[in-house]
Amino acid sequence: MDAMGVLNNTNLLHRRSGQVSSRRFLVSNPAAWCFWGERPNPAAHFPLHLLKNKSSMISWKGQGQSSLQKSRNFAFKIVIPHPETSTREEAPDDYYINGEVVLQKVSLLNLTDYSATLLDEASELMRNRVYLQLVSSDQIDPETGSGKTTSEPTYLQWNPWDGPVAGDTHYRVKFKWDASLGFPGAFLIKNMHAREFFLKGVTLFIPGQGKVGFHCNSWVSPSRVDQNDRVFFSNKSFLPEQTPVGLRRLRELDLVEKRGDGTGERKVPDRIYDYDVYNDIGEPDKDPELRREVLGGSKDFPYPRRCRTGRPPTKTSPEFESRVSFPDVNFIPPDERFPHTDYSDFGAHIITAFANMIIPTLATLFDYAYQSFQEIDELYIKGFVSPLNSRKRLHAHKSPLQIIQGIVDAAEDNPVIHFLRPQIMQANEYAWRADEEFARQTLAGVNPIVIECLQKFPPSSSLDEKMYGPQESAITAQHIEKNLEGLSVDQAVTTQRLFIVDYYDAFMPYIERVNKLSDDVKMYASRALLFLTSEGILIPVAIELCLPPTDGKEAVRKVFTPGSDETEEQALWQLAKAHAKVNDAGFHQLVSHWLRSHCITEPIIIATHRQLSTMHPLFKLLHPHFLDTMDINQAARQSLINAGGVIEQGFTPGKYSSEISSKAYKNWKFNEQGLPNDLLKRGMAVPDPKAPHGLRLVIEDYPYAVDGLEIWFALKQWVSDYLSLYYKDFESIKRDKELQAWWVEIVNVGHGDLKDDPTRWYNMDSLDDLVEIVTTIIWTTSAHHAAVNFGQYSYGGYMPNMPTMSRRFIPEKGTPEYEELLRNPDRYYLETVSTPTQATLIVAVLEILSKHSNNEVYLGQVQGSTMDAADDSRVEEAFENFAAKMVKIEKDILERNNKFEVYKNRHGPAKIPYTLLYPNTSDLSKEGGLTGKGVPNSISI
Repeated sequence: MDAMGVLNNTNLLHRRSGQVSSRRFLVSNPAAWCFWGERPNPAAHFPLHLLKNKSSMISWKGQGQSSLQKSRNFAFKIVIPHPETSTREEAPDDYYINGEVVLQKVSLLNLTDYSATLLDEASELMRNRVYLQLVSSDQIDPETGSGKTTSEPTYLQWNPWDGPVAGDTHYRVKFKWDASLGFPGAFLIKNMHAREFFLKGVTLFIPGQGKVGFHCNSWVSPSRVDQNDRVFFSNKSFLPEQTPVGLRRLRELDLVEKRGDGTGERKVPDRIYDYDVYNDIGEPDKDPELRREVLGGSKDFPYPRRCRTGRPPTKTSPEFESRVSFPDVNFIPPDERFPHTDYSDFGAHIITAFANMIIPTLATLFDYAYQSFQEIDELYIKGFVSPLNSRKRLHAHKSPLQIIQGIVDAAEDNPVIHFLRPQIMQANEYAWRADEEFARQTLAGVNPIVIECLQKFPPSSSLDEKMYGPQESAITAQHIEKNLEGLSVDQAVTTQRLFIVDYYDAFMPYIERVNKLSDDVKMYASRALLFLTSEGILIPVAIELCLPPTDGKEAVRKVFTPGSDETEEQALWQLAKAHAKVNDAGFHQLVSHWLRSHCITEPIIIATHRQLSTMHPLFKLLHPHFLDTMDINQAARQSLINAGGVIEQGFTPGKYSSEISSKAYKNWKFNEQGLPNDLLKRGMAVPDPKAPHGLRLVIEDYPYAVDGLEIWFALKQWVSDYLSLYYKDFESIKRDKELQAWWVEIVNVGHGDLKDDPTRWYNMDSLDDLVEIVTTIIWTTSAHHAAVNFGQYSYGGYMPNMPTMSRRFIPEKGTPEYEELLRNPDRYYLETVSTPTQATLIVAVLEILSKHSNNEVYLGQVQGSTMDAADDSRVEEAFENFAAKMVKIEKDILERNNKFEVYKNRHGPAKIPYTLLYPNTSDLSKEGGLTGKGVPNSISI
């Protein structure tokens, strides 16, 4: 028998202090060995005679002895077996474990790369296969310090025709297992093919012990680009101190690998999670006008951290990171790109494709302002010819045609962009004009998280009055008391019937700069006061529009109140509402949506992968709520929030948009993001021990809050039930080193700009704190995001209802513009708000953002949830209780929506039922689209 060697890659030796790794891999195919220049095909079995030309690197010892040799690039271990032990008889305690492997033969960045299948087959012909090896939980290999492995690996019987590309392929496998090794708690896998594949899971059928699952959902890179053997642990959860002895070192090494060392440019297969500031949204090398402030790492511009890419700096400004160009994408760890079998169902790709293929040509279609509302209606009736007027042009792009399916109609050579009629205009196309609808949307629209109960009249600001004008509002009792049903202002405040949507502090510091961006940009900072009538509905009673002192002129404080139809006062009032809506649309997109859901979640995802093992119970609980989030965020940095991107083109703050979200982050507190604390902070709820959950809503018919509280407390109970299975007291929380490191890193690194203010954070000194922390995270990624995202097209798909641009100030009496307003109020309104190009751009993007994917996983659904990765009957029982509550909440919401006379704010004049927080747990149809309902597990669009 030929003497055999085991070759181990250099990186493993270096990372493991020069010791031979427990994760070496034995390839049972001697003929397959070959060298790749200076980089060997790692961890392979090979006959020693193949190394005769490399003998200078080998030291020999006698039979039965071994010698470890290291070269600059690799190390190998030579084992010369005794003749009498060259063949080993099967021990009586050996037995076979059958299993099933489920994977997808897809390419990470090109799901339609069918040619890669041929490369896989070529690899198989060369005996470069996919190998698996089981690892003992109970027995340690004294040489490596990790669990002992099976004596021989097994490999997949790969066949290019045995399963669909981009679909599940199932393989049967068989392992020889030594009963003395105890329980196999992990497996190693090595991919010797030319490309990666997506490993969904492995199931073992162990004689006498039943089924053991391994939930993987991970890309396995080819060994030529990632020389480390991948390790996957069984679905059984372990706190660090409970980890079986054979898995402890592997658990540690897997985390070390995902943390990286903070240096170098990240490559596509790197499984490294690290932090960086937002220094990649500007593009100063392309144009000095595209320079933007670095967000994060400073007191002036604090910000959550993003995923580090390590790209080189720009040539003109080294503090900025260079950008990638379409169709390339920003680096994120590969497991953050879940394989979607259809690009048209994948938000990140749709956004980047639309931004780069459609937007640049929109301006050529419209070079005028809307003249009438009828022109806007034509978008939904006739559509318009796509600027990409040929399918050939679409196919010429590297991204496939189906990326923009749903936007471009597949006409042969003249595709037409169609928009569906949004809900706001379906029942009554004029309903958006009603004051009641304007007010109702503060409770049940896409931004129901800003309205506050007014505590003091008149409202005031904390901004420097020397820079921005009087702190106190110009709204007086005389302005509003005529609409307070006979109450005085003091009585209305005392009885909690006056409310405010206040954007003064958010926008005033930028108003002067924004208004100097262009002659076609005119922005105010707004305040809107609303009154709760005796019928339980809100009505607006005053809007204040403010400008700072500029160029020697005094500060402007204009107050507008409702008027009768077709009056001068009413024409001004409609314009005032338009400007208030522009403020609301900008704040919604920059703060309520981007900052408070997408942006603040990313560093939490990074910390979770860096500090919590995949076998940690908290990792299993949180991971389903992070699906696709980092991918959609990198797409946003590339095409939405970047300099000159969609947000800057379509929203009034323009180039200052991201800065404004940074200023809002200064006031962000983690411990106020949970719904109950948020409502208490805004005065929209008060403590009441007699009320459900100890909270009484100030406005009883507040759809977002009513539905949201039901979801919040159901979530909290599920989180509490789950975590209580693992943590029995504070000491168990304190001893959990991974958990403590996770929270410390979130606070001090991921959100490091706010770390010095302890009033923003929970202390993590009790199970109650842990439950609040985790519930807040899941609430943010699920219900909060659903509430502010999936109704965007319903309300913003009709631009006049939610304009994002303001282009004219409200005219002064006695001016030609004022006369123009009186002659044709509708036309003046349209010349004030978004242009056709701006409107079409934003409407198209809102349609994309509002669509549920076909593979959406909603709260309480089993497939794609924690249940996939946790084989524990106690977890299953707790999750079933949670799912049942979600289904009950669905029924409760439908019941409330059907009581039109009782819950008037759930429909309003536009007759849009409030379903944005309808869980949709019971819907297993896998049909996405503009449904206007459903609470997905994660921020995936």
